[in-house]
Amino acid sequence: MGTQRKGPSLDYDKHRDRYYIRDYDAAGKRIKVRLGHGAADRPAAQKAYALYLIEADRKAQEAAVIAPAGDDPTNQDSRLVSIAACLAYYGQSVEDTTNAALTGYHIGHLLRHWGEKTLAQIRAASCREYVEARCKERWRPPGSTGEGKAVKPATAGRELQTLSAALGHWHREFTLTAKPIVTLPPKAKPHVDWLTETEYARLLRVTQGWRWVATDLATREPVWERAPTNPFVTQWRASAGADYIEDDHLERFCEIGFYSGTRASAILGLRWRRHAEDGYVDIPGVTLYRSGTQAEQTRKRQPPCRIHDRLLPRLAEWRKADAARTVPSPDGTPGPITHVVHERGVPIGRTGKSFGRAAMLAGLDRREIDGTLRVGNENPEEDLGMPTPHILRHTRATLMLQAGIAPHEVGEYLGMGVKMVLEVYGHTHTAYQKRAAAA
Repeated sequence: MGTQRKGPSLDYDKHRDRYYIRDYDAAGKRIKVRLGHGAADRPAAQKAYALYLIEADRKAQEAAVIAPAGDDPTNQDSRLVSIAACLAYYGQSVEDTTNAALTGYHIGHLLRHWGEKTLAQIRAASCREYVEARCKERWRPPGSTGEGKAVKPATAGRELQTLSAALGHWHREFTLTAKPIVTLPPKAKPHVDWLTETEYARLLRVTQGWRWVATDLATREPVWERAPTNPFVTQWRASAGADYIEDDHLERFCEIGFYSGTRASAILGLRWRRHAEDGYVDIPGVTLYRSGTQAEQTRKRQPPCRIHDRLLPRLAEWRKADAARTVPSPDGTPGPITHVVHERGVPIGRTGKSFGRAAMLAGLDRREIDGTLRVGNENPEEDLGMPTPHILRHTRATLMLQAGIAPHEVGEYLGMGVKMVLEVYGHTHTAYQKRAAAA
């Protein structure tokens, strides 16, 4: 007679001095969930175990609701299917994808307005009412106590796109007899911000540790000085001794973004060696692979591109520097630096805050191309906002079109459709039309 299956239990591994949860997966196979707490942290381990039990119970309850019977005819009637069930079913399908967090954020807002309604109540009027209601709300960053920013129609539109995707997913599974149509708000005219090469040179200078302290009255050129060392760097330098290295992660991020137009998340995931899911740099092949061969396919295309002539020597320089260093692995043994952009050998999750500070120090609150303010206008609706890391992608597309590169080549290099290239950038940069204008 086989051993009777039991529920999860909290156990202790005396050899590793770690608590772990003993449980079973869906196939009945025994698994271990390590908690990272030792004997001295038993209360913390018990708390983690309690949270594990609560989460397991929540998932079991959701699974009972989210997995409707495939032969139930009511699943084909939009008058009998709730929007909440449709969104939950869709949310489960994207649970392990890269869009899971954003989809969950959208679903949370959609449920506040649509949670009590059925699919049959999705009409053009109700969609417009949703956009109007969302635009009366304000968005606040986590932990913020300010009044926040007003939600824009584009934000509500992206949430409605998630509702449309959920509706389509349900329809593919159960074939609705009458599929409602989600009406999106009108698209705003593209007003893409970008950096001139002079602006980017200032930004790069800031990332390299310089500060713009004055302007030469005769030449109108910036006067630069080395930034003073802050207490954190002083302590770091003292503790590291001969092993101290200059932190250049923001400089690397900006250079790769400016010359390749790669999205921020893909830049931060770049590795020095070939990887199945993350992108990597092939210096001998002069190719930057934005994603691995087994990476999940999404709407955001990440095709490989040829490494820019100016970026190639920089990558070779960084590769040589990283190859000469090691970093401790989780078990304490030294190992190689794996990612191109890192801080003391540790991969970085995001650079938005440090990029924003560098943009302010580089004086990017005013556009060089037309002298207008990006922020601080009398009419706040005229503000473009301070540059974010995504401006590097816009900049590369703009500079390529200004150089006369054909739109289809720009699209292939950046991983976007020709239609998007023309709609977003083509109406302001027509250098690629020189031959047509001269014919």
